[in-house]
Amino acid sequence: METRKNHLSERVQVYAIVWVLSYIGSLFALKTLAIPKEAGVVLTIVTVIAFAVFAYKYYRSIFFMDEVQIKIQMEAVVIAFSLGLLLLMTLGLLDLFITLNKEDWSYRFVIPMLIGFYFIGLFISKRKYHFENEKHD
Repeated sequence: METRKNHLSERVQVYAIVWVLSYIGSLFALKTLAIPKEAGVVLTIVTVIAFAVFAYKYYRSIFFMDEVQIKIQMEAVVIAFSLGLLLLMTLGLLDLFITLNKEDWSYRFVIPMLIGFYFIGLFISKRKYHFENEKHD
């Protein structure tokens, strides 16, 4: 069972890396290269599919975690979601009376922030449950 858990965790990490690389590659190609709209749509769809597969594999890996690990993951996602909503609300309200520069604040900048919020939530949750100091299944 432990081997299966490790294998699933490694596979989730691989899918996460594939998604991040496809996102960065698509962002680079769409921003710097003169590509036709059809190719841009294909790049976007590839990135969306990579994320969907990663999200599915992440969801499936939860079934092989113990209760503490599930709590940690769920709290990390809740913290990231809450911080993401706070960021979007703040940017939306600021944009009503201050014109935000699209080169500094656009959707493509929010995605890395959401990933950072997840890791902040993971750090907070692991400290809360003292996960690093205990042995778990």
